[in-house]
Order: sequence, then structure tokens, then C-alpha cells
Amino acid sequence: MENLKELVNIINKRKLSQLEVFDKSLISRKDTLFAKFYNGIADGDIKTDEDALLYVYGSAKEATNYRKLKSRFKERLLNTLYFIDINHASEMDSSKKAYFDCMNRLYLSNILLRYAENRNASIQLIADSYSSAKKNNFFDILKEYSYKLLVHYGMSGDEKKYNEEYIAYQQYSREYDLEQKAQLIYTKVMMTVHYTKKTQEQKEQDVKQCTEDIAKIVSYAKSLVVYFIYIRTLLFYYEILGNNKKINETCDVYLKNYHQYYSSILSETYLNTIYIYKLKSLFDLRNDKSALKLIEEIAPGSKGASFLAVKEFEMKILLSNKQTGIAKQTLQLIQTHPYYKNAHTTLKERWFVYNAYLEFLENYLNDGNYKFSLSKFGNDIPNVSQDKSGFNLAARIVSILFYIGRNDLDSAMQHIDSLKVYQSRHLKDESNTRSNLFIKLLSTMEKKSFNYKELRQIKEYTVLKENYSHQIMHESEIIFYDVIWEMLLDIIKKNDQKLISTIR
Repeated sequence: MENLKELVNIINKRKLSQLEVFDKSLISRKDTLFAKFYNGIADGDIKTDEDALLYVYGSAKEATNYRKLKSRFKERLLNTLYFIDINHASEMDSSKKAYFDCMNRLYLSNILLRYAENRNASIQLIADSYSSAKKNNFFDILKEYSYKLLVHYGMSGDEKKYNEEYIAYQQYSREYDLEQKAQLIYTKVMMTVHYTKKTQEQKEQDVKQCTEDIAKIVSYAKSLVVYFIYIRTLLFYYEILGNNKKINETCDVYLKNYHQYYSSILSETYLNTIYIYKLKSLFDLRNDKSALKLIEEIAPGSKGASFLAVKEFEMKILLSNKQTGIAKQTLQLIQTHPYYKNAHTTLKERWFVYNAYLEFLENYLNDGNYKFSLSKFGNDIPNVSQDKSGFNLAARIVSILFYIGRNDLDSAMQHIDSLKVYQSRHLKDESNTRSNLFIKLLSTMEKKSFNYKELRQIKEYTVLKENYSHQIMHESEIIFYDVIWEMLLDIIKKNDQKLISTIR
């Protein structure tokens, strides 16, 4: 009670202003500019300032009033963040809720100490949430908590508690310092791999140096954050080398050892990341049995985008093995699943691409006429169609497959020529080796006028079929390119035979 009385007195001595926040009553109203602005953004009707001006005011002449509204709107949003009800945020796990609470207590503690000049109430907040921070290994918060307690014990003359807390403070500071050093190395790796224009050889050298730097750090750390970054950096390195076996082995090392480290707020995220990496390595190595077994193990515990990613690999395995019946069941399951319904539009569009490959495969296996509306397919994937990489390539390739299936070789040639332009612009990176090899096969097919007799045992096909253990599969490779090539040669042969029989 003493603590409550103290808090009431602090607030009572200062004037309370009316807090401007967004609550249910305000958002549900339709007669305020704030609600209209808020709901317009939430519903996706407002994407730019120009959209907002017309949506809220209906006229471009109200630009001055819109700027004022936007400023107040932003302040109200920021105020509302303080009052988010994390207990009703189903997507957040317990550790994330605990982090939010501990961080909020730290903020309030600083307010009480610096603004209200009340040390007792400030320290009580820290004491109340200290055990939660320790349980979850929030070293960034623990360092601040422990520092405040040290100052408090020193000011109050409690030598025993001071000495005990000083040992804890040193541990928290050390672990947090190592986490920061590891994170800086990781950001350098990310920048090197994704954002620099260095050659593959330069990237390999730089990332290898980073793996050596972080190996020195991980030997001193007990934090899972540091250990995960070490493993993740190794995975980046082996990706550059195209070594699928080492990627698979590195994932196994993490799964074996991660229990030995302090847990983290991101423990589940880390585990999901490693599982996806391992699953991809098994797929790339064409170890289908082990991959499907892993999917069976991890899919039930996967959530949201992770669940969809796991099921994508299942779909790829089924398609590459021509198991259309099970693939169709998987597709139907996904299309009715809550995670799919709540997914981002871009993620949903990926499954339209999978459906197109399934349709092509069924036509191939059943000697179909390859009837498939490519115009509707294009309308179903507006985001994928605008993408500069990824599933854009998969969509382009499947369109070519349907044209060849229909024996519409003129349209196939036009799209192959377009694909070569796309290749020169967006597939320059050496990580796209398999995609470039397959596009070269399609170009060769076009140059040889789709004569299947001249397209057997081409070098690029052999490299795709035999060297996959040292080739990282791009996400756009829905069905293994060498498997697609074999089907294309078979289709061209059958189309030629049908044409000959018709002439006779």
C-alpha cells in the first residue's frame, strides 16, 4: 500500500492532461477525420499522402489542413503505443510479452527517477520485474536494471547486496557486449551478401573473415543470440560456396548444441530459421525422404509464414516427384488454412504459381491439351509479376512450359527472348547459376528450332542433373530444372509425332 500511496501522490501533485489516443470508440466512429484517416490506412485505401488528402478531405485544396491533421494523427498514434494490450496479441509469445513489460517498467522507472525524483518508487518497479528479465535473459534490460540496483544499494549502504549485484552486473554487461559485437558482425555479413556489388570471390573472402571473427566471440559467450549469429554466418558462407552438405551439417550442429546456451526472446524464431535452412538443404540435396520426415515433425508447431514456408517445400518435393494427387490435396489444405487466409498478398500469390505448375504437370502426365488461362494467371499474381526476382522467374518459366505444351512455338520463342532480357537485368549474381543454366537450355532449344533430336545430352543439362549438391536452388525453382527439361523434350517429341500422324 505504501508504494501505491506514493504513486498516487506523485500523480496528484501534477496536473493530468487528457490523453489523445486511438481507442475502439474513436476508431468505430465515422464522423471524425481521425477515424476516417485511420480506417483508410488500415483498410488499404490510403497508400500515399495524395491518397490521404483526397480520401479524408475530398479536395487537393485542403493540403494545409491535411498537414496539420497528419501531425496530430502521428502524435496520437505514438501515444497509443504506450497502451497496447499485449495480453490480447495472440501472435506474441510469452517471452515477447515479458520483454514489452520489462521495457515498459524501465521507461517508467526512468520517468519516476528523473522527472518525479522519486527513487523508492523507481526501484520498486525494477524489483518487481527483475525476476522476469532474468528468467528470459534480457541482457540489454538486465544491464540497466542491475545498474540501478547497484546505485540504490550503494546509496542505502547495503554492502552485501551491492557486492552480490556487482557480480551479476558484470555478467549481464559481458553478455550484452558480446551480443552487440556479434550483431555488428552479422550486419556486415548481411550488407556484404545482399547489398554490395562485390564479386562472388570477394564476398567469400569477406564472409569467411566474419566467420573467423565471430568464432572468437562465441567461445566466450553463453548467449544464444551470439551462438545463432555464429551459425547463421556459417550458413551464409556455405551458401556462397554452394555447399549444400555443409549447410545441412551446420544446421545439425545448431540443433544439437543450442540447448547449452541461455534462451532468448528470439529462441523460437532462431529454431524456425534453422529448420527452414535444413529443410532447404535436404531439398537441394534431393533427400526427399528425410525432408518429408522433417516436414512432418515441424509443420504442426510452425506458425504463420513459417508454416507456409514449410508447406512450400513439401509442395516442391511432391511436384518434382510428379505426385500430383498428394500435391493437389496439399494445395487445397493451404487454400483453406487460416494462416493462408491471413497471409500477406505476396505470399498468397506464390500458391497461384504452385497451382500453375501443378496444372502443367497434370497435363503432362495425362497427355492433356495444356488448357490453362495464362491471362487469368497473370491477373492473379500482380505483385509477383512486378517482382524483379524470386517467383517472377517461376511464373515466366511456367508460361513458356504451357506454350510448348500447346505446340505454340511462336509464343514460346517470344517469351524465351523476353526471359533472356530479364536474365541480363536481374540474374547477374553468381548465386543464380542454376537459373542461368536453365535459361541457356531454353535459348538452345529455340536456336535449334525445338528439334528434340538435337537437344539430347547438352552440357548444361548434365551440370543441372549431376552437380546439384554444389548448387544452391533459387526459390523460383519449383520443379528441378533438369526434371523440367526432360519433360520438355518428351513433350516436343510427342507433339512432333502427333503432327506427323495428322499429316499422314
